[in-house]
Amino acid sequence: MIALTDETYADDILAAAGGESILAVVIGEMGWTHYGNDERHAPGLARKGEVLTWFEAKPLLSYSYDDGYGAPDCQAVVAWTENRVITTETYDGSTSVVWMHRDPVPHLPEMGGG
Repeated sequence: MIALTDETYADDILAAAGGESILAVVIGEMGWTHYGNDERHAPGLARKGEVLTWFEAKPLLSYSYDDGYGAPDCQAVVAWTENRVITTETYDGSTSVVWMHRDPVPHLPEMGGG
């Protein structure tokens, strides 16, 4: 595994929160369930599908991961702040932590992926 930054998966999720407190997190399977399961993911996979606080989820997601091309090297997540929904997506094998508005608000949508 090659970590592209010194930041962890949890750091990237927190950055996507934009300074808002993360209220809840649900951890899912690995992005492609049959790829990449190793000891880094075991604690989070043991809690998959549960609604967790950020305090509970952060240690489970505080691992380095390769966000470059290839199979996802992290678990799927959905996290909520007061105003955002945060999730992980892949495009052409590249992994990103992204967010969207939690409620309808005036804004200029952008095309993801490119």
